[in-house]
Amino acid sequence: MMKKLLTIALGLVTTISFAQTFVSTTPENKKVVLEEFTGIYCGFCPDGHVLGQALHTAYPNDVFLINIHAGGYANPNGPSDPDFKTVYGGAIDAASGLAGYPAGTVNRATFASIAPQGAAGSTALSRGDWAAAAALVMAEPSEVNVAAQASYDMGTGILTVNTESYFTSAGAGGGYNLHVAVVMNNVAGPQSGASNYNPGAIIPGPWSPTYNHQHMMVHLMDGANGLEFTTVSAGTFVPNTHTWTVPAQMQGEGQGTTTGFFPDHDPTNFDVVAYIVEGATNTIVTGFQAAVIPVFPNAYDANVTASSANDVMCANETDIDITFRNYGSQPLTSLDLTYDINGGTPATYNWTGNMASGATETVTITNVSFSPVANVGQTPGNVVSWTASNPNGQVDQNASNNSSSSKFTHKDLSGEVLNGIDAGTINVSILTDGYGSETSWDIKDESGNVVGSGGPYSNNTQINETAIVSAQLCYTFTFI
Repeated sequence: MMKKLLTIALGLVTTISFAQTFVSTTPENKKVVLEEFTGIYCGFCPDGHVLGQALHTAYPNDVFLINIHAGGYANPNGPSDPDFKTVYGGAIDAASGLAGYPAGTVNRATFASIAPQGAAGSTALSRGDWAAAAALVMAEPSEVNVAAQASYDMGTGILTVNTESYFTSAGAGGGYNLHVAVVMNNVAGPQSGASNYNPGAIIPGPWSPTYNHQHMMVHLMDGANGLEFTTVSAGTFVPNTHTWTVPAQMQGEGQGTTTGFFPDHDPTNFDVVAYIVEGATNTIVTGFQAAVIPVFPNAYDANVTASSANDVMCANETDIDITFRNYGSQPLTSLDLTYDINGGTPATYNWTGNMASGATETVTITNVSFSPVANVGQTPGNVVSWTASNPNGQVDQNASNNSSSSKFTHKDLSGEVLNGIDAGTINVSILTDGYGSETSWDIKDESGNVVGSGGPYSNNTQINETAIVSAQLCYTFTFI
């Protein structure tokens, strides 16, 4: 059942100043809400991301982006892939009448001067038409303004959004509905076409390539129908509060299945886009974007989010690192980071700096000595353990997020190093095929020093190369 908003009709300017708090009561032109339909295995979609972002960058207060993962190109390719589809995105995608991906609706409107991507009367536009359509929308007066403020309680996990709507002139007779979309930025995932169209969004990660997704819709706070206005006369002022308890693990469209999930999410990367839909035409009249402000319940809270260690060939030293965040309301200026490998004698790294609430930092400690052990089957056998304590010299008020551990492999003890090679000359013999220009190799010692290399070569040629190696050291041979 459609929910209805309590509305307040205001007839006098003097009473407006009493009730209205942050929405504008001055007539404004429409704002643009670009719903971009995309997918992780859509080769041209990164080009759409670039074009959409360019519009938002050019008009940050007038163009707002909601990237909706839907359709076959958004399907995970195996259990290691995330599922970025949502329970609401498929219906919005279908209603657009799109004919391919990427596509986008600009306020779900049709334009006499711009042909739709799909059948006549459909609202989906090809990416090359988004800018022109946005310019037409921003030139139109809006009968209603909307504004939003948002916060996320890091202690309770509740997202709270306060919206205010104000009709500067009488609304249409078909009614209006308010929606609040939650979008997430800086989400790692796979993405076809990234190297060709948006290489700047490629980041380190497990996929080839790993892509930094932005403006991704994850939820509609008031469901598919939103909240209905009961009064739309000039001077109508509508305040409302929307809440959502953000789940610890957000699932994709296939909830209850074993297919991919959203990755561990970071509410500090949430934005909200509030928009008002005219019921008779299903067009978006206007919108507003607000960043979500994190509210930290503790003054002193160091949150250890990840740790790692480099695999070792033969040595008894490795580099280890730890990533932590300031989940306290006070700036973090000092922190004790205690670590050990394989239960050895703990050591402490005394970090100092100046981290704002929500900020992240990674500390790397090089050449840490340890007593190596072999793998247990296929499971790495060496364990690094970290504990953070004494933020700003105070007792950490949330000890549940202070530690992390990670595993790494000692390749020699685990039988992955070829033994029985004497010091001296290594002979490298290569017979190239028809792509000798793509063939190269190197031999490196465990410190990364190159002791021999070669290539590229001619096609269909016998190559004989040599490299000199020392005794009692480990080397890696890489053939490309």
